[in-house]
Amino acid sequence: MKKFLKNNYLFLILFLLLLLKDPVYKLFTIKDNVYTPARCTITENEYNKLLEFSQINVIYESDYLNTYIIYKDIYNYLNEITIRGGKDLDLKDNPVIYDNTLVGVISKVNKNSSNVRLLTNKESKISVKINDEVGLLEYEDGKLIIRNIPSSSNLKVGDDIYTSGIGKIKENIYIGTIKNITLDSKNIEQIIEVDYKLKIKDLLYVTVIKESL
Repeated sequence: MKKFLKNNYLFLILFLLLLLKDPVYKLFTIKDNVYTPARCTITENEYNKLLEFSQINVIYESDYLNTYIIYKDIYNYLNEITIRGGKDLDLKDNPVIYDNTLVGVISKVNKNSSNVRLLTNKESKISVKINDEVGLLEYEDGKLIIRNIPSSSNLKVGDDIYTSGIGKIKENIYIGTIKNITLDSKNIEQIIEVDYKLKIKDLLYVTVIKESL
């Protein structure tokens, strides 16, 4: 029995040391650009995700806030998520990213939280650019689609897609690549299917991009 208790104490100490080890500990420390979880008891999956998230380098030259998802409807997770951080930071209309890829835009700010309208929400319409062409990103029939690109445009599968800067979202935030190109029924415009790598269902942590926090 004593040996069993001793082994459990050793395991607990080892776990706490891993939890407090940099860079993981930084996400649990109160800093200007980090919101801390209200609890430190996490599952193995959450711990692995936190470790992965803490190693991501934000490439955009803006202030940013690392925060965590506090609500996600498991039956409707492609429309909206709720993140920690509300009216105290005035986050409305700011883009939300994960691994430097656009997740969505903050659509509503509450007292201590914010709602994020995801790219995969049918109400989302975002101006994007591919090389020198500008189009409109929408979600329909289970796919991210870009419209309003002339049929004569010289685009190809694999080209990168970024926000255009037209509207409230800053320019050059990465979205994905071209997966497929077809023409509309009148051969007037290209309809572009986006290869979007993020798995929204698996996200636990995100980053809010802001010009000045």
